[in-house]
Order: sequence, then C-alpha cells, then structure tokens
Amino acid sequence: MMDDRETDRARRDILLAYIAVMDRPEELLAVCANASGDADDVRRAIERAFEISAVAADAILSMPVRRFTPAERKRIQDELATLDAGAT
Repeated sequence: MMDDRETDRARRDILLAYIAVMDRPEELLAVCANASGDADDVRRAIERAFEISAVAADAILSMPVRRFTPAERKRIQDELATLDAGAT
C-alpha cells in the first residue's frame, strides 16, 4: 500500500507526463500512428518518446482528446503546483 508521499509522487509523474504530451500533441499522435503491434507496443513507444514510466504512458493512453485544451492544461498545472507546494 502506498503512503501519501508515494501517492503524490506517482500523481506528479502522471501530471508531468500529461503536460509533456499536451505540449507536443502532434508527436504523440505520430508515435501512436507509427507504432507497430498491439497496445503494449504503443505504450512502450510512448514511454521511449517522452521518457516516462509505464504507468504515466498508460494514463496518457486513457486520456480523452477533450483534455487537450488550454483550460485543461491550466487545471493540470494548478494541480501540479498544489502537489509541489505540499511536498515542501
């Protein structure tokens, strides 16, 4: 079972990955379109392209397209700032 710090760290990793792909959506789509094989191959390609964990790559693959908006990016940045403020 994860404690609060581990949970916050895992969430932070996912939020950072979200921001990375939101900054480079064309690259994300290209990685997905050019990956050969199954969903695991796509996940691994995203991990390599964005230098993120498997958990973060799975979270990205679960993201609806509607989350790629400036308002959603701001919400994610705000959540990340809140997590970072709590870590100090």
